Amino acid sequence: MYEKISFPEHEYESIQNYLNNLGHCYTTRVYKEVGKYIVGKSYIAPWGDILKIDDVQTYWKVSDRPYYDEMTDNEKMEIRKYSEDIGLPYEFIRFSKSTEKSC
Repeated sequence: MYEKISFPEHEYESIQNYLNNLGHCYTTRVYKEVGKYIVGKSYIAPWGDILKIDDVQTYWKVSDRPYYDEMTDNEKMEIRKYSEDIGLPYEFIRFSKSTEKSC
């Protein structure tokens, strides 16, 4: 049985498109989810895919995040609100579709 990985529902289609076209995708985790997702471990997505965590990088400043220039102002503000502004780190996580079968 796999643990669940969560995403905002409005991002499901976009995430699936990245996975299908690039083979991987990224997510940012702040506050309570820092340290929750482990490299090499697989999780089940809300839409049923098994996703494997490929890499986890920890950052303290939003401006250090890869692809910073591609983020919207709202995305930057949200990460700052729950990390940088209160002195907590956040994680930038790369994941891909796993070839494992769900249980």
